[in-house]
Amino acid sequence: MPVADDTTTIDFRLPSLGSDMDDGTIIEWTVAVGDSVTKGDTLLAVETEKGDIDVETWDSGVITEICAEPGTRVPVGTVIARIATAGG
Repeated sequence: MPVADDTTTIDFRLPSLGSDMDDGTIIEWTVAVGDSVTKGDTLLAVETEKGDIDVETWDSGVITEICAEPGTRVPVGTVIARIATAGG
């Protein structure tokens, strides 16, 4: 008997890491496509005008896509990864 696919894909967007932050540069990813992540895990490091900041996920699931390579400067709100989460 087939099992229903009950996953949802979440767009993980670059969050604002400060009140005056408009964009940031991806320094490095600490996860790869296929990695499982849990809420609170660090996904990447971002360079901002105020320094380098680790960015955590607020969702648990599996990384299905990384949309911004290291060295890329992206505006706040840009989709930088996708996470498949268990549906509910």
